[in-house]
Amino acid sequence: MNNRHHPQTSPVLLGLVLLGGCTGNPNPGPGVEKHAPAETRLALEIPAGLAVSVDGELKGNAPLGPLVVSPGKHALEVEGPCGTASAAVDASAGALTTVRAADFADLKLARLTVVAKKLDGTALSPSVSLRDWAVPGAAGVQALIPACKLRLTVTSEGLGGFIEEIEFEAGKSYVRDVVLAPGPDMVRIHGGHFRMGPPGPNLYDPSFDRDEAYEDFEGWPWIKLYEVDVPTFEIDRTEVTAEQFRACYEAGYCSRPVLFAGSTSPPEHHDKCNTDVITRELKGGSAAHPANCVASWEAMKYCEWVGKRLPTELEWEYAARSGNLSYACSWGGTASPKVNCDRRLYPEAGMKPVCSYPEDNTDQGLCDMMGNVAEMVTYTALPGRPALTDCRDNVVTRGVQWGGNTVPFLPHSCVSMRQDDTAGFRCARDSMEVAAQGWKDGVRGQE
Repeated sequence: MNNRHHPQTSPVLLGLVLLGGCTGNPNPGPGVEKHAPAETRLALEIPAGLAVSVDGELKGNAPLGPLVVSPGKHALEVEGPCGTASAAVDASAGALTTVRAADFADLKLARLTVVAKKLDGTALSPSVSLRDWAVPGAAGVQALIPACKLRLTVTSEGLGGFIEEIEFEAGKSYVRDVVLAPGPDMVRIHGGHFRMGPPGPNLYDPSFDRDEAYEDFEGWPWIKLYEVDVPTFEIDRTEVTAEQFRACYEAGYCSRPVLFAGSTSPPEHHDKCNTDVITRELKGGSAAHPANCVASWEAMKYCEWVGKRLPTELEWEYAARSGNLSYACSWGGTASPKVNCDRRLYPEAGMKPVCSYPEDNTDQGLCDMMGNVAEMVTYTALPGRPALTDCRDNVVTRGVQWGGNTVPFLPHSCVSMRQDDTAGFRCARDSMEVAAQGWKDGVRGQE
């Protein structure tokens, strides 16, 4: 038998091998779990859509998954429609640190729910934005939003949108029930106390001869002032366009009743009409221009089709002046050089597509309240104000057409059964003011 000699392994070398010493493989073999150090992360509980930066580096818009950071102090910043807000965070090594909205200085929050539907009550899933900031998840459910003064816009494809200026208060919950209809966008005008008539002191003098030189007096002595309370209402952002008016005919709603058609005065200048007055076929290039050469019964029929009505004269003036008593020329009044005009006047003659002059918008965003065409409104009867006589439908015009000049505050002549190439219209509807509610820990309650 052949015996081989086996050298003995020293105890020190055996220990090095078993412990994976300097000559061992640092990587564990298959099936052996690797223990990596835990990551340091930040979890943000803030409104969706806010832009998030960490130490000056943009990370994207919330919601974001946990952000991996190095242990230690970090400067966080979020940006949204109300500006920027910052927070200082000390992240512990290997821990998940939650950063809440309350940790950001100057980040005040409210909640918003938008419930939108069609005229027939069909529910919609609209797009909701505050200023230029999209609000994810606000349709039908409560969404956290920054709190400040913002313009809410609700849109759905194929329908006119809804616009409202809202002063969102921190800690309040807001619900907006919105009906979206065909035609122009609608703007909610918050009501208030208003003096219908010219700005400045009350200089009413019924014996004043208004044919004398206008520049020789201050104010408007021949016009009586009326103190009124205006309820909240909604009004079309633009004049109804020729294309929108044509759609009512295509839907079979705005047909011409023989009784009305035979007693309606035709326009003086057919060539200035944007649609054919009989068939309502569009004329070339006129689709986005105001619908003119429309009698009052035709305008009322269109507004009825979209669940609205003609605005009252009071609503129109209140909206044209942005609800501001100091504004005088929003509807083209330039009879006196001493009047404070809040926007420039139209020097051009001829019609333009609606909203061609955005610099002339009212404070709430209404277009063309002092140009393009005059607009049909329902005459407002107030205590002490004479009623109209011999005016079917009680409809007059306000505003000015084609950059012309008109005495403000006074209605034009009755236009009920006349198709006027210088007149158009927009629609309005009633609107309820909804009180904001307080919220705490997700539970709402009336404050």
